Amino acid sequence: MTLNQLSYFRVLAETRHMGRAAEKLFIAQSSLSLSLAKLEAELGILLFERKGHQLVLTPEGSALLAHAERVLRE
Repeated sequence: MTLNQLSYFRVLAETRHMGRAAEKLFIAQSSLSLSLAKLEAELGILLFERKGHQLVLTPEGSALLAHAERVLRE
């Protein structure tokens, strides 16, 4: 898990939309999607439920968000 992945994850959690998050991060949507997939694979959990274009945090995703915010703040 890298700081970039945590930063990307935090923006995804805020926007709840892959395209808007990619625009905000100034990266390609495919790069963001790949980063999320790698993070989920590394952790062995789903961080978001996908409902159309909307992303909804899973309980595990909510727990990681709290951790990510602490890490990125420090």
